[in-house]
Amino acid sequence: MALNIYLAAILFNFYYAFISFEKGLTASFFLILLPLISFTISVYAFVIKRNYIIGPYIVFLFLGSATMGLTYLEGIMSGYYWFQFGLLFSLPYVIRREVYFKRHTSILYVIMLLFLVVTFSISPLYSEYYTDLTKEQIHYRFMLNSAINFGVMMVFSLQALSYNKSIIKKISFDKENAESEKDRRTKVLSNLGHELRTQINSINGVTQLILGNDSLENKNKRYFEILDHCNSNMLLLVNDMLDVHKIESGLFELSESPKVLYDFLLKITIPFINKAEEKNLVLQSSIDYKLKGVIVNVDEKRIAQVIYNLISNAIKFTEQGSITFSAEVIDLNDRQVVIKFVVEDTGIGIAPKNLSKVFESFHQIKNEKNPVYGGTGLGLSISQSIIKAMHSEIHIESVVNQGSRFQFPLALNLTSLVPEKQEKDVFFTDDFKLNLNILLVEDNMVSMMYAKKLLEKHVTKIEEATNGIEAIEKVKQNKAINLVLLDLEMPKMNGFKAIEHIKKIRPDISVIAFTANIPSTEFVSKLDNLGFDDILSKPFNKEALFTVLKNHTREIANLN
Repeated sequence: MALNIYLAAILFNFYYAFISFEKGLTASFFLILLPLISFTISVYAFVIKRNYIIGPYIVFLFLGSATMGLTYLEGIMSGYYWFQFGLLFSLPYVIRREVYFKRHTSILYVIMLLFLVVTFSISPLYSEYYTDLTKEQIHYRFMLNSAINFGVMMVFSLQALSYNKSIIKKISFDKENAESEKDRRTKVLSNLGHELRTQINSINGVTQLILGNDSLENKNKRYFEILDHCNSNMLLLVNDMLDVHKIESGLFELSESPKVLYDFLLKITIPFINKAEEKNLVLQSSIDYKLKGVIVNVDEKRIAQVIYNLISNAIKFTEQGSITFSAEVIDLNDRQVVIKFVVEDTGIGIAPKNLSKVFESFHQIKNEKNPVYGGTGLGLSISQSIIKAMHSEIHIESVVNQGSRFQFPLALNLTSLVPEKQEKDVFFTDDFKLNLNILLVEDNMVSMMYAKKLLEKHVTKIEEATNGIEAIEKVKQNKAINLVLLDLEMPKMNGFKAIEHIKKIRPDISVIAFTANIPSTEFVSKLDNLGFDDILSKPFNKEALFTVLKNHTREIANLN
């Protein structure tokens, strides 16, 4: 673009030099040669030397000086000052768009505005230098200069509109592509999460069956306990990945219910006792006694997720000393309680320059001795998002090689609703029987085997199907079936379609969605609308399975 402008300007200057020489305006002729020389130098610098900055400066200084001199010699009415306005219009197209674009354009704008001010200050209305130059000739030059500059400014204005239109079109195109890519990645991530959770469920099922075998040798049992621990960690990583997806896609939500927070917080550090002991660390917990008996509306699982992440990180980055978790009541009134949660450690600490980065997704803390401590770098990012959804924020205080302190206040609304008491654990022993004839519909044979093994001693009968079509036929043929465990993702016909036919055949039958998806409000609402009576998420254990099943039978008999 700049090269085209320079070449056009050279042709115009030749024309002006020619008519000035022909009219005997010698001084004007020599002044017009100045910009002609500057244009030639600029083209040389642009094409040969690949210097994209010096050219505009040479042109603007020479042309500004020439137009100022011509206006002074021939008078303001000659219209040569118009070319300085033309330069202002052409400026964005002659400076290469690079890091210093804004600085260079600002300098050149100032130069041209100074030339304009000086030009009008020193120039007469009509020429006082060329005594034989008539007013008609001056007006002719004014019309010519005005017409050329009007044309130049129109060209640049249309160019600017076209450029802006193309930019807007490109932005719109990029936005559509980004949204399409986001939807595609969302679908891929959702499917990947589903598949991973399905496989984790299979590993979990087999591991639990082995650990439940009383004849297992102690040595082998230890190996399978490690496998179970790794499987649980793998599930946490998958859930973290899906949580990030939910947060970024705006699907993240809280599920609040009444909880006695004191009892819950007293036990929060128990899962980390072994981890701390393995590293010879002191794990301490301090829960404000004022919380005793206080019932609040809170998403207990999400609060636990945040505290678990903070304590887990503290243990990971602490080689000696202690980790302390505390919950202190800041304010307690008739409507709400404000609690300050703190997790403090004596670990490696965080450098000041990294404090702002620790809540970024996939960011991992590093130091010189141990470059990477492992993990996905998602825990703190997710924790911060959860706390922000609760209208607060996690704050960090840290000193390198001395330790870190993570804290956040939470204002929780009080409620008078008392949480339901859990049934006695005796229900989940081997001494009970459910009056259920269950149809187990599952295409994953390992999941089928695990569920069947858990059910076989505690239900009346188990039927099997591997897809929706088989399930419909089983319901038609066997009127004794009174509950269906229906997987949602299967070949031939999935659970979303199969339930419609099952409910038409047997409206009274209980159908429980069997899914590897993490249930959200939207997802649960969709299942309700389709006619599902309940939901069981994979991976599951014996307690989760029978907690769901007991809600769909009134007959529970103890065998002893």
